[in-house]
Amino acid sequence: MKINIPNELLTVLENWLGDCHTRIKWNDVTSVFIRIDFGVRQGSVLSFHLFAIYIDDMVTRLHAGQRFFIVLYADDILIFARSIQELQTIVSICELEL
Repeated sequence: MKINIPNELLTVLENWLGDCHTRIKWNDVTSVFIRIDFGVRQGSVLSFHLFAIYIDDMVTRLHAGQRFFIVLYADDILIFARSIQELQTIVSICELEL
């Protein structure tokens, strides 16, 4: 809502992602359906965009006065810091924001 996504689109995404199930197949054996309670569907074309929206506030907060490098690629985060203390500060900010 902070980035002005229309309510109608939010409703569609909530309905689409809110009741997800999956099954695991190993050779010829398939499991029962398992409910997915968090995250986004692996391989979905929207996963990258939803991840970027989700972590945007965290990245903005981290860039405020910090001396580090952060690399975001798809749904991965790579953080370089000059010291363990700086890295701990960054991890703490991430923990609070997420």
